[in-house]
Amino acid sequence: MPLFKRNADKNNDKEKDKEMTAPAQEKTPEAEKPAETEPVVTASEAPVPETPAAVPAPEKPRYHTPDGFEFNRYFLAERHIMLENVSYEVSRPQAGQLRLNARDTIVAQLVGNAGVKITYNRTLSFEPEGPFTLSVSFSVMLVFNPGTRGEVDWKTIDMAEEFKKNCPQLVQAMLTKTTLLVAEITNANGTPILPLAIR
Repeated sequence: MPLFKRNADKNNDKEKDKEMTAPAQEKTPEAEKPAETEPVVTASEAPVPETPAAVPAPEKPRYHTPDGFEFNRYFLAERHIMLENVSYEVSRPQAGQLRLNARDTIVAQLVGNAGVKITYNRTLSFEPEGPFTLSVSFSVMLVFNPGTRGEVDWKTIDMAEEFKKNCPQLVQAMLTKTTLLVAEITNANGTPILPLAIR
């Protein structure tokens, strides 16, 4: 019995040596999972990154007033000035000296076959940022004369410039209304602004 036990122990030692010296067994297919790969995308399926197309700078329209252009012949005589817009924004005043910037603009907009809308705007702001920013706009509608409207290509005429040249009384009336409204608004806030000449 003892002899058999010693042989059994030797056999056990041999098995242990085999386990220690035996090369590592290859993993079974179950144990070795293939690495997850990203799906292959062909060139036609590949998403194209959106890149903003180069937008060419808009060209200034080339205006041309035809010879013999009689401004008042193309519009009805009745013209009314209307308040278009008032924007008044109060901000935190900065310490120190402020510079007042005033900008006056006249813009013309073709309104289908009805006529031309002229908008006069004055914007006041401070540099650096001051107590407020104020914008006042008045407009007037020039209604086409149905008998002469089709004689001219209105997209080729600088109507803002023609309005300034041919309607100085209307320009002055819009300027006066704008100046009075600016004075009333700023005076109500305790910062009266003196009348400013058109630029």
